[in-house]
This record gives sequence, C-alpha cells and structure tokens, in this order.
Amino acid sequence: MIDGGKGYLKRGITCSSFTSVSINPPIISFCMKIPSRMHNLLQETKQFAVHVLNQNQVKYGLHFSKPVQDDINQFHLVPHELTPQGIPVICGAAGVLHCMAHSVHNVGDHAVWYGSVTQTNVHQSDIHPLLYFKRSFRSVGDEAFMNAFEERTLPFEDWTHEAHLRMAWNYIMKYGEQAEPYIKNGIQRYNEQNKHLISTGYHETVTKFYIHMVTYAINISSNPDITFEEFLTEHPYLTDRNLLFEYYTKECISSKHAANEFMEPDIQQLP
Repeated sequence: MIDGGKGYLKRGITCSSFTSVSINPPIISFCMKIPSRMHNLLQETKQFAVHVLNQNQVKYGLHFSKPVQDDINQFHLVPHELTPQGIPVICGAAGVLHCMAHSVHNVGDHAVWYGSVTQTNVHQSDIHPLLYFKRSFRSVGDEAFMNAFEERTLPFEDWTHEAHLRMAWNYIMKYGEQAEPYIKNGIQRYNEQNKHLISTGYHETVTKFYIHMVTYAINISSNPDITFEEFLTEHPYLTDRNLLFEYYTKECISSKHAANEFMEPDIQQLP
C-alpha cells in the first residue's frame, strides 16, 4: 500500500505491482495507472511511504483499492501518524519503507515509479504480512482469509464454492467436532452483511452436507499437517459443484424443508 501527503491532502492506493530493484543503494519500484490523483500528488511531493500491511489489515487493503473523490479524506477512519514531512503512516503495519522519488517512467497506461529508501520500520511483534494472490488477500497460512471472513470484509466475489470449503476446513481443523456452530453462524453473519447480493439464503442441508464431507475427507487424509491447497489436491471431488447431487435429488434440495432443517440424502448414504 502506497501513500503520500501534502498539507491537508493525504492519499493512498493499494498497489499490486511492487518490486525491490536495488539493495545498494536501496531502491524499490511500483506501478500506478495514469492518469490518477495519486500520481499527480507524488509528482509534487516527490516522497511517499510504502506499507506492508499485516494479516489483520485486509480492510485497509480494500479501502485504498477503491477510487475516491477529491474532497474525500481517505484516512479519516484509518489510524495513522504523520511524519515530519506530512506523510501518513498507518499504525500496525508489518513494515514501512519511507522513500524519496528517484525517477518515474511512463510505460503504456501506467507510470513506473522508482523510490530511494531513506528509512525502514519493521513491526517488532510476531505478525505476518498480508499477501495478495489470485485476486484474493492471503497471508502465511489462512489467517488473512479467515479474518476477512469473520470481519465480513471478504469481497463477495471471493465468496466462492472453494472459499466455503476453505472456511469449513479451517474451522474443522481448529475446533474438530465443535466446528459446526462456528461454520453455521459465520455463514449466516456473512450472508446478512451481503444480503443485497445474495439470491438464495442460508441452506441447512447443504451446509451440513459439506461439513460432513470436509470432516470425512480430513479424517481420511494421509497427512494430519496438510495445507488447504494440499487437502484439495488430495480430495479434488470436493470442488465439484455436482457432488451434492450424487447424494440428493434436486427436488429434495430445493424443498423448503431441506433449506430449514437437515434432511438425510435420498439417493445414497453419506460416507
């Protein structure tokens, strides 16, 4: 996340293209689409801060990824401090690089900025950085995903079938047989937050079906310390959206009774 400031004006952007260019002297680079207000601000100030957000700061990554109007203060609800040069520094970031502009080059519809690192700050506590991969925020392990889900800041477009499986897997790995209420309550709270985007609501039978199937797959997995990605590689059938209909007829699943109460399969028994 890149930000800069000049007087009362403070701006930040979530940057998906960031690179270490040189160690001696320390120089970094990032790309920014042009034209943009942030690009104009940096051309004036020639200084900025690069933040490595921590795994619990998904909401800031999302916040600074959205376009804003000229009169909107992006930092109004973001805890931060100002450097003597007026650059906002977000509290709790895993690391911050204070930079002076080295050079900038326009390439196509983007500007490539190079910054000379003048100072670094690294959070001293044991926190993990926030990562972004395959259009989703992530971290070491699944902490970022689960934090975003529980805080209901996970983008709705990321709430895919695989995301449902990831959420269930995380809770089951953590709570075992006690995971079910965490999964159910989590889905219902997330659905409530995004009710304007959801065409069908919470479904009791579908939820309990996948809780059972994920639990069963975990129990028969060859490695108890398996990662979620390895888990799906070992049990790829879980990603098949038609798996449900190997056990239930569509008539059964589409019934109001199945939506409100768990129904046993009407094609074959669960494993």
